[in-house]
Order: sequence, then structure tokens, then C-alpha cells
Amino acid sequence: MIKPIVRSPFGGALVGWLLAGLIGLLMVSVRWSRHDRMELARTLAAQQGVIAVFWHDRIFAMPYLWPRRFALHALQSPHADGRMMAHAIRWFGVGTVWGSSNRQPLSGLRGLIRVLQGDESVALTPDGPRGPARQSALGPLVLAKKTGKPVLPICWVADRCWRAGGWDRMFIPKPFARGRIITGQPVHVSGEGREALEVARHRLEVALNDLEARAQALFDADDTRRTAASRMPYL
Repeated sequence: MIKPIVRSPFGGALVGWLLAGLIGLLMVSVRWSRHDRMELARTLAAQQGVIAVFWHDRIFAMPYLWPRRFALHALQSPHADGRMMAHAIRWFGVGTVWGSSNRQPLSGLRGLIRVLQGDESVALTPDGPRGPARQSALGPLVLAKKTGKPVLPICWVADRCWRAGGWDRMFIPKPFARGRIITGQPVHVSGEGREALEVARHRLEVALNDLEARAQALFDADDTRRTAASRMPYL
């Protein structure tokens, strides 16, 4: 029943708004680290637009976590599912660039270039839309080469999550979980030709996977400090 509803303009908008409401309610309950979010804002303030990149399995929380004062645009398919998602992310201040990495790659690429040339940011999942999971394609690096903008790897983690089905096993934070979002060093494309793109692609892939391990280490350090504080005698 849901597919005919989503395919209609009104139904797609309605489902998108409901989805945004559910995401917002869940995200508000998560105890996100304020320091991490301020650090992301400082990183963005030092740039004039970035290519924000995160694995597809982390897509759920990113519209909520992105600082609204920095304009962000995401690539969406013009088909029914993409239109529905465009309505959902609009509630979090994220704009849409229409295109598809499969069917309309040039249209999407031109739209992303226009956004970046206007000193605003774009978001891409380098292993989307169909995988393989956690294997980066060249798309973000090609875009970086054409615009001169940095690729900024981002990862969020939560101490308690559900895992969705599908090829990416998407992470969904559970209510009242603790969450952190961290950023890596910007990745630039140095040199010319396919080899330079491949080198940058490998660096991006390693950086995205390392961020998850770093975030987990921060959680472990927090837990250690809490345990030590709980054992201190009261004066």
C-alpha cells in the first residue's frame, strides 16, 4: 500500500514530513556530544564549502547533526523515493540537487558544481546508492578535482543502535543513546589523471573507516573517566 502513496506528489510529501518528524523526535532524545558538534562547526567555518562524505550506513542522523547555519545540499533522484526523501531532509534545512549517479550523472554533477561554486556544501555517500558497502567510488574526488573544494570525511556513532536491513545495514540510534560525531582531515586531490584520483580515493576510504575506530575510542575513554569519577571518595 505504501508505494502508491509515495508515488503521488501529495503522498510523497506527507510520508516525507512524517519521516522527518520521527527522525527529529528520535534524534532529540539522543545525548549528542556538544563538543563534537562545535568542532564540526569550527571546521566548516574555516572552509568556503566542502564535499561532506560519510558511509551510506550513517545517513540516518546526518541531516539532523549538520549545523544549520552552513548551507548543505544533497543529491536526490527525481523519482518518487528521492522526492519523498527531499521533503524529509528539507525539514532539517538540507536542500536538494536533482540527479542520479546511475541515470542522470551529468545533471547531478553540474548541480553539485554550481552549489560548490557558490561556496556552499554538498553531501555525498561514496558507497551509495547500491554499494558495495564501505567501498568508495571516485565521484567525490572527481567533484573535488573540478571545484578545488576539499572532501571532508565525517562519521557519527552511538553506543546503542538498531541495524536496518538492506545492503548497507543502516545504523539507527536508539532512544536516549549517547552519540558522537567526528570529522577527519580534509582530503584533496593532488596531481592529474586517474592515478591521482585513485590515491585520493584510497585515502578517503581509509579515513572514513578510521573515524569509526576513533569515535569508539572516545566512547571508551569517556566510560573510563566516568568509572574513575564514580570511585572517587566524597570529601
